[in-house]
Amino acid sequence: MLGINFVMSTVLFLSALTVIFITNQTATILEYRHKYSEALAVHYAILSENGDRRAIQEALDSLVQRNEDIVSATVKLANGKILPHANQIQEVWQHPKGASLTANYIHVPIFHGAERWGNLQLQFLSLDGGWLGWLNDQGVWILGLVVGLVFLGYFLQMKQALRQIFHSTAEPLGVNASFDVLIESIVFLNKETRIISANLAFGHLVGKDSTELRGKRLGDFFGMSLSWGSPLTQLPWVTALKGRCLVLDFPITLLDTFGKLLKFRANCIPLLNMQEEVMGVVVSLNNVTMLAETICALESSKAELECLAMRDSLTGCLNRRALFKTLEDLYNFSSSEGRELGCIMIDIDHFKSFNDRLGHAVGDRVLEVVAKILSSTIRPTDFIGRYGGEEFCVLLPEQDIEETTVVAERLRQAIEVQANQMVRTTGKARITMSFGTSCLSLGATHSLELVDQADKALYAAKQAGRNQVGQWTREGPLVGQLIELELMGVSDKLREDTETSCANSSV
Repeated sequence: MLGINFVMSTVLFLSALTVIFITNQTATILEYRHKYSEALAVHYAILSENGDRRAIQEALDSLVQRNEDIVSATVKLANGKILPHANQIQEVWQHPKGASLTANYIHVPIFHGAERWGNLQLQFLSLDGGWLGWLNDQGVWILGLVVGLVFLGYFLQMKQALRQIFHSTAEPLGVNASFDVLIESIVFLNKETRIISANLAFGHLVGKDSTELRGKRLGDFFGMSLSWGSPLTQLPWVTALKGRCLVLDFPITLLDTFGKLLKFRANCIPLLNMQEEVMGVVVSLNNVTMLAETICALESSKAELECLAMRDSLTGCLNRRALFKTLEDLYNFSSSEGRELGCIMIDIDHFKSFNDRLGHAVGDRVLEVVAKILSSTIRPTDFIGRYGGEEFCVLLPEQDIEETTVVAERLRQAIEVQANQMVRTTGKARITMSFGTSCLSLGATHSLELVDQADKALYAAKQAGRNQVGQWTREGPLVGQLIELELMGVSDKLREDTETSCANSSV
């Protein structure tokens, strides 16, 4: 038994080394690709300064021909034009939508001073080699060979030892004693799946002495018949007996003596006599409850950390970094798919006076309340982020300028009606907000320009007296003539809705 434990420890150690080797190898390749791409971008930036596009084309051709790791390469100018290139790159290049940098596809910007001249686009050979790429990985073969040899030796030794147990007319006290030292639960079953013998670990698990367990069915202790949440069609040891086969790493649950649901991985090995007839089965139960709980806790902590990394701690809205990432993704998707994207910039009127006259605690409360009202008024598919200070930004997929402006007016009225009743410490000061709207079809050439258009419309609304909506047009910002027919049709209903909502959420 010590030999078996030693072999199992060895295979775990070798497996860990192999995994570390494979991981480090992949990480090294990725780092090399990134640095190599950046060095090439510097080289092409020097060529672009001379305006020698022919030299850039020849350099691209040479790059693809001399590097087997590079499938294709091209230079895409800032105006969208693609320079002539090698290997029919337009047909080969299939960069995933919304991604700017992956293991196989790398974009590196080329600058003229501070101005972006274009992008160097490189496509490398895939590291995974497709869904069967792992078959070509040397580390996987080494790991598979080691595991196979160890498992074969383990199986042969266990089979021989268990045959001796079942062929002996006397109770195998020595063997039982050997299994009693294991923390893993071991149970020997006959052809009727009744318990012949069990080690101390299993007896402690079910709260019974080994003499009480004899003759009982192992399935009786798994009364819930659950396989980690899924109903069992057949217990694994029954499968091993009927199919004369190994059943390994089978998930199964059991209620312990305290009523706690425990998770196990069951391994079942059929036992054969000299005539290859099935005499019984040995079942080992590895308790992985703590491991499963640890994994669950880690996943929960990961989700919380991701939320903290993306959310503003005071308002719960997307923070500035997450907002810009969402904006960039939505802009790229909407542009490539020919869809609309509305943008609303929002600012709290005279917010500085709340902090100066009433204190920062009141100012923070105002920020919390307006963020709550804005978040509850927009659609679940919309996004709201804290742009900075008392400024917020709302992104509305599939909304044109008229629809975006109507939403802005709805938000303005909701703030005007609800905020002052939810914050009762502002005295005579009224909480209002100014809005600016724009959308993708009004000519924004990049995501930041879309926000800038809405911000200019917001500034015009504040200049015109605040607590109103400004709209960006192709001629510039417009205030006071905002699609009056549409707004008149919804104004009364919006006010009624916001007053009802206010009555339900008043603090």
